[in-house]
Amino acid sequence: MKRKWPLIAGVLVLLVGIGVWSARDTFATARIGTTYVAKQTCSCLFVAGRPLDSCSTDFDPESLQSLDVVTGNNAVTASALGGLISSRAEFENGFGCHTVN
Repeated sequence: MKRKWPLIAGVLVLLVGIGVWSARDTFATARIGTTYVAKQTCSCLFVAGRPLDSCSTDFDPESLQSLDVVTGNNAVTASALGGLISSRAEFENGFGCHTVN
């Protein structure tokens, strides 16, 4: 029985390591997606002057299901994965929208 515990612990550590390794791509993809949505929505709202409902049609509806978009103070914040990953874009007169984080 004592010989099984190191084997079980080793397998458990290996599985956790594989999970962490594969999750890094998920976070990178979420960062890219939230930054893109924040920037494009900011430009759509404050540069083009379109309403938010019109701007949301620029994106695939399935991809927006997991995103929360908050607008206010000439800025847009998009978040994913329950708010774990978020990106912000701000509008500046004469320069347009730019990402902040």
